[in-house]
Amino acid sequence: MNTTLLKKNISNIILSKSNSDINFFTTKKSFLDKNFSSLNDVFLEINKISEQEYGIKNKELHLTSKISDKNNLIPFDNGILLINSFFTKLKKNCLIFFRLEKPILFNNKSIDIIFTLLTPNNFKTSHKLQILAKLTRILQGSNIRKEIKGIKKPEDVLALLLLTSS
Repeated sequence: MNTTLLKKNISNIILSKSNSDINFFTTKKSFLDKNFSSLNDVFLEINKISEQEYGIKNKELHLTSKISDKNNLIPFDNGILLINSFFTKLKKNCLIFFRLEKPILFNNKSIDIIFTLLTPNNFKTSHKLQILAKLTRILQGSNIRKEIKGIKKPEDVLALLLLTSS
């Protein structure tokens, strides 16, 4: 059993009171302001945080910018990118957040806010789609980008997500 999450100061983002399978966990150390020059830099940092905060070993990480993986990268018109990925030994849904100092380009869109959803490999497709639908509604909100950019500390985005998801 992966006990890494039990040792961390975690927050539970509740997307559904009736279905705990579509909620997710995050730690303060997985919400960061960063300066990346490319999407590959983003993936390297996701790999590092995934191992440190959620106990996912590097050999389990499959995040790449290959064309075949593009369906796991969802860019929004407001400069936010949602990345979703599955992991074998992960037991709970987890979230990593980056607010970028300078935007990077992805699919001809300028991206400066990145959310990464990590999900257990055996997770039900219907639950995954529910999470993605709820996160998409939140992240496409008319003022969400402005609110995220205006927050002083990246971990305060947690409070915003908790408020917005309820």
